Amino acid sequence: MISKELSRSIIELRTAFKKNDDARDAGLPREVAGVERLDNLSYGPDPKWHLLDLYRPTKVIKPLPVIINIHGGGWCYGTKETYQFYGLNWAQRGFAFVNPNYRLAPDVTFPGELDDVDRYIHWVAEHAAEYNLDSNNVFLIGDSAGGEMAEQYATILTNPEYRFKFGYELTNLKFRAVVLNSAAAFPLDEGMVTGAVAAYFTPSIIRQQREQIMAENYIQKNYLPTFICTATADFLRNNAAKLDGFLTAKKVEHVFKMYGDDDHPRGHVFLISQKDELAQQATDDEMRFLQEHMA
Repeated sequence: MISKELSRSIIELRTAFKKNDDARDAGLPREVAGVERLDNLSYGPDPKWHLLDLYRPTKVIKPLPVIINIHGGGWCYGTKETYQFYGLNWAQRGFAFVNPNYRLAPDVTFPGELDDVDRYIHWVAEHAAEYNLDSNNVFLIGDSAGGEMAEQYATILTNPEYRFKFGYELTNLKFRAVVLNSAAAFPLDEGMVTGAVAAYFTPSIIRQQREQIMAENYIQKNYLPTFICTATADFLRNNAAKLDGFLTAKKVEHVFKMYGDDDHPRGHVFLISQKDELAQQATDDEMRFLQEHMA
């Protein structure tokens, strides 16, 4: 059982986030030219949360480079429907886009959501041939809380010691790079685990599993090439800048981009918006980065 105060924080976060997302996406089409969508494919036992959508460009014969998305939402909000327009845009750009749900706090605590990420990554590996996916060119993208999980999973992929802490097994997928959009890096920094976030990173979880949470302690030079995206009015801007410096010190190949200026500020995960020209420019930059790292 969670406290009434924590329950109220979760409801308030979900309500505020949904209001913003609905306003951002109002009027956008669920079907777009040149893209096939396959909805509600099951990747695990939970009939509500273990579902994913797959968006693929049509009229493509060769295997498709794959983006596996990890959505944001403070670890207690978000669905694949929230990210469908973002994913359809990537499919129009020539990528297969895997757009999953995962279980949310307070129904799960750390690392339950990451367990679901691992589960759907294995699903992609098992079904790549069936859906014409190029298992040799796979990319992770995550934003906000999903960016933190993408950072963690990239560490799991590249550091066996860290992977052992979770008991995960590698697949045959070849991950080429990771994109972190307004990522909640360094999640145990002062002030991060407050309000609704404490439903996922509970006090007992932090005491018992701090080492698992802090993926940064296990990032090595062989980490995936990384694109870090933030914005001038992003409340996690400093986390992104800190990660930029951290990866520089580790000699990890990466790009750091901050979008917006004083006259034209942009906020948290701005590039999910399909109506924002600067968001499309940021996606153009990320697409070039992914293309540069394809085999």
